[in-house]
Amino acid sequence: MVFLLFDRVFPFPVPEVSWSKVVYASDSTLLHAFLSKDDKWRMPVRLDEITPGLEKAFIFKEDRWFYYHPGVNPLSVCRALFNNLRKGRRTSGASTITMQVARLLDPAPRTHGSKIREMFRALQLEWHLDKKEVLQLYFNLLPYGGNTEGVKAASLQYFGEKPKELSLAQIAMLTVIPNNPNALKPGENAELLREKRDFWLKRMGREAVFSPAVVADALNEPLANQRYPLVRKARHLSYRIKDIYAESEIFTTINPSVQHRVEVLSTAYVRRLRSFQIGNLAVLVVNNRTMEVESYLGSAGFDEDAWQGQVDGIKALRSPGSALKPALYAIAFDQGLITPKMVVTDVPQNFAGYRPENYDETWRGKVTVEQALAQSLNLPAVDLLEKVGTDQFASVLAAAGFRWIGSNRGRLGLSLVLGGCGTTLEELTALYAAFANNGIYKPLKYIKADTLAQAEDADSICSPGAAFMITDILTQLRRPDLPNQYKDAANLPEIAWKTGTSYGRRDGWAIGYNKDYTIGVWTGNFPGNGVPELNGADFAVPLLFSIFNAILPARQPGWFVPPPDLDYRLVCSESGLPPDTFCHHQVMDYFIPGVSPAMRCNHLQKHFVNESQTISYCRNCLPEKGYREVFYPYYPPGLIAWYNEMQIPYQKLPPHNPRCPSVKFSGAPVITSLTDGAEYLIIKGRRQQLQLACNAENGVARIYWYLNDKLFRSALPGEKLFFTPAEGRYKISCSDNLGRNSDIWIKVTYI
Repeated sequence: MVFLLFDRVFPFPVPEVSWSKVVYASDSTLLHAFLSKDDKWRMPVRLDEITPGLEKAFIFKEDRWFYYHPGVNPLSVCRALFNNLRKGRRTSGASTITMQVARLLDPAPRTHGSKIREMFRALQLEWHLDKKEVLQLYFNLLPYGGNTEGVKAASLQYFGEKPKELSLAQIAMLTVIPNNPNALKPGENAELLREKRDFWLKRMGREAVFSPAVVADALNEPLANQRYPLVRKARHLSYRIKDIYAESEIFTTINPSVQHRVEVLSTAYVRRLRSFQIGNLAVLVVNNRTMEVESYLGSAGFDEDAWQGQVDGIKALRSPGSALKPALYAIAFDQGLITPKMVVTDVPQNFAGYRPENYDETWRGKVTVEQALAQSLNLPAVDLLEKVGTDQFASVLAAAGFRWIGSNRGRLGLSLVLGGCGTTLEELTALYAAFANNGIYKPLKYIKADTLAQAEDADSICSPGAAFMITDILTQLRRPDLPNQYKDAANLPEIAWKTGTSYGRRDGWAIGYNKDYTIGVWTGNFPGNGVPELNGADFAVPLLFSIFNAILPARQPGWFVPPPDLDYRLVCSESGLPPDTFCHHQVMDYFIPGVSPAMRCNHLQKHFVNESQTISYCRNCLPEKGYREVFYPYYPPGLIAWYNEMQIPYQKLPPHNPRCPSVKFSGAPVITSLTDGAEYLIIKGRRQQLQLACNAENGVARIYWYLNDKLFRSALPGEKLFFTPAEGRYKISCSDNLGRNSDIWIKVTYI
């Protein structure tokens, strides 16, 4: 009763122990450790992490009756008191393990009063904790010299081993160092340390704590007399998460085997990059089934100050180039705007003053949607974004975790799909992982404990059918972003992938996926300086392929199959639309029933012409006889203008009947050289000119240009004219020979 009263009046002041933050891989191997808040290497260890021999050795040496006394051993106290009185000085302290724990938790000068308080605190510890908890505290707080405390930090620093993997000789060293930690720690006094170790090994052998043969082997084991540097792997991830999570032990999703292979491949590969003045790279490997990040490499070398190695390239905000295009095409599939075999045009076009060009500065005319995406053509993507809507596209990306795009949604334009935005490697990798998961986006997981949050955060960015069509297109090998050395390579991995190259050649991207993994690779310079040779195909794709080949299992994973919401149909090869009676060449195409375009093919249109096919008629001017019906190809005005400019022959509709009494109000020429409402700045003293150009429909024979309602000149369709403007406002009018007219207004200012 007296003890309980004192326990209530003088509760044990258990201080809050500051632990080292320790980061582990998915298999509990150490990745990284950080000093505690009081600058100690003090790593928490559980009893199941300690080899049984360590516990046995400590109890034998320090407190053989540990499991039998209540915290204080009366016999040891009496013996110590007798010896001290007999010799007139302090020869032994009778401290039990529990008393040592009390002293470590509540240090005080070694006096008789302190010893009495230590005994009382030991009784309190045993009253509130069980023996295993006391022993665990003991192993965690033992001093091992300098700023090292606890058997876990000591075993890692002095032996490079976990506490469960120690030999008997190493165990004996750990039992003797705490008696005089600064003098006995490895590297200080090897002979004294060996003497103490061997002394206790021999005692353990004599008293049969361990078998004689095991003790003999331990005595012959060389003395570990050095300090091992602590493991430092996945350093960017470790630094990223250490301040986010309060726990002292953080168990990540990193797969040590995959991380090691990525590091080895990247270290070798970056040497090639640096011969081209491309300084760094970053790699992220995601398990598609769990969304766990199995490898995280923020740069090729964390300690490479010359290459800004401490910058985390996985979090760095960069321009994605063309890497966002698959998301746009997936949305367009779901909106019923396109299907893979649908034919679109890749020709110069003016989008309210924005004139995108292709990466290779060439145009291809008519292409299919899958060719446009596989070849990463810019104009079809911009044209598609105009139809989808920039805000709609940005909203989908924001829902898929693109933070910069989400916060800048109102300021984005058509250049968004070509890289006119900021993204990160982790955002892009998570986006492509969604394609591998039937269009379902889930956040990446870095910590094992985050598994329960996945279902709540899932979001659909596209239908399973759209995701499959994207995968099918990105699997094609006839494409410009397949590096030359892989054209006929036997070790080409079976993956879907896409590259991206930012404006100014500052960033080269490659993101690929199969059923099991999604891997993102970034190459470039962290300061943002461009390199003329840099592109995703030649500098990011080879590393992407190498990593896939290194981590894939011997048996290839199964490939994607068309989902239930997808079907296939015959379409006309000229348009990619369901065939009409005049469509003689047909191909198979995927489509989403009830969503994909259902209109019939219109690549040929019926026109009325005279017998010699020199004049065409509309129904308003059709003669009673002397005409016939003929099919002519339909070409968009922009394609016709490009054909004329490139002098590519095509079947032209004969000029319209000049005596036709009707005036058409649809299909007017589209002015492409100037932007309606724009202001053009001209430097004084220079004879600068403005260009006049338009796109006209098939069958137009002549174009007429007017400046402020005064005829300037007539021209052929596709012909470019130039004029020298005066300062002021201009009304620009363009009419064709059928009477159709377009007007725009511009302002000219001299500076």
